Amino acid sequence: MTPVNLEKLRNNQEASWLILDVIMLGLLVLNLSWLIFDWLFANAAFASLIESLSNPFHDFYKQEIHSNFFQYDLIFVALFISEFLLRWGVSVKRKTHARWYWYPFIHWYEVLGCIPLTGFRVLRLLRIVSMLYRLQHLGVINLAETRIGKLLRENYDVLIEHISDKVVLNVLGGIQDEIQHGHPVFRSIVNDVIKPRKAELSAAVAKPITGNLEKHYSQHKDEIRQYLEKRIAEAIEHSDDISRVEKIPMVGQYTIDLLERAISDIVFNILNQSAADLTHIDNQQLIQSVIESSLEMLLEESPTLDTLCNPPRN
Repeated sequence: MTPVNLEKLRNNQEASWLILDVIMLGLLVLNLSWLIFDWLFANAAFASLIESLSNPFHDFYKQEIHSNFFQYDLIFVALFISEFLLRWGVSVKRKTHARWYWYPFIHWYEVLGCIPLTGFRVLRLLRIVSMLYRLQHLGVINLAETRIGKLLRENYDVLIEHISDKVVLNVLGGIQDEIQHGHPVFRSIVNDVIKPRKAELSAAVAKPITGNLEKHYSQHKDEIRQYLEKRIAEAIEHSDDISRVEKIPMVGQYTIDLLERAISDIVFNILNQSAADLTHIDNQQLIQSVIESSLEMLLEESPTLDTLCNPPRN
C-alpha cells in the first residue's frame, strides 16, 4: 500500500483541506528535522563531522543558515500562523464550535507551537501527531503498513502480552496468598457467586446427571440384571421358607425356579422403570430439587466449612 491513498484523497469531500494537511505535515516534518539538525550542529563534534564530510556545505550552513537561525525559523512560523488563521476563519464561518473564540483554545498546541522559542517549538510535534491521526482515521494514510508501524505494532503486542502475563500472575498470586493466610475468599465466593445462582447451578448439574444416568444404565443393563438374579438366587437359597417349598415332591424345585424368575423379573422391571422415570424430562425437576437442597445444606455456615474456607495462619 502506498504511503498516501490518492483515491481516498480524491473522493473525500474535504479533499482540498486534506491536501493542505499533507502539505503542512511535510512542512512540519521538514521544520522539526531542521531544528534537530541545527541543534546537533551547535555541538562541536557534530559540526566537525559535517565539515569532514563536506567542507563547503559546512561553511555555507554555518555562515548563512545557522547564524540566521531565528530569521529562517520565522518563515516557518509565518506559514504556520497563516494556515492556523485560515482554518480559524473557516471554523467561524462554518460555526464548527459554539463560540468563535473556542478554536485557539481547542488547538492550543498549534498556538503555542508558533512561538519561536525552544520550549514551545517541541509542541509542533503534537501538531504532527494530530494530523497523522486525522489522516489515518480518514484512510488517507495507513501507518500500520509502514515499516515503522509494523515494528511498533510487533513491539506493542509483545509488551501487552508481557504485561497481561504479569497481571495474571499477580492476581493468581494474590488469590493464593489470601487462601493461604485466611482471608474469607471462599466464603465470599459462596455468598456472592454460588448462593445467588443456586437454582441455575442445580439445573445445570441436573441435566448432565440424568443424561449420564440414562447412558450408563443402558450400557450396563445386562450386567445389572445378572447381578440382581445372582443376589436373588443367593437370597432364596438361604431362605428357610423357600427350603421347605423345595421339599415338596414333584413340584418343589419347579416352584422355586418359577418363583426366582418371577422375583427377578419384578425387581428388574421396577428398577428399569425407576431409571426410565428418573431420566424422563418431567422428573428432572425432582433431581434438581434434590441437588438444590443438598447444595443448600453444603453451603450453610458451619464451623467446619468456615475452617476449610479460612485455614489458620501458619
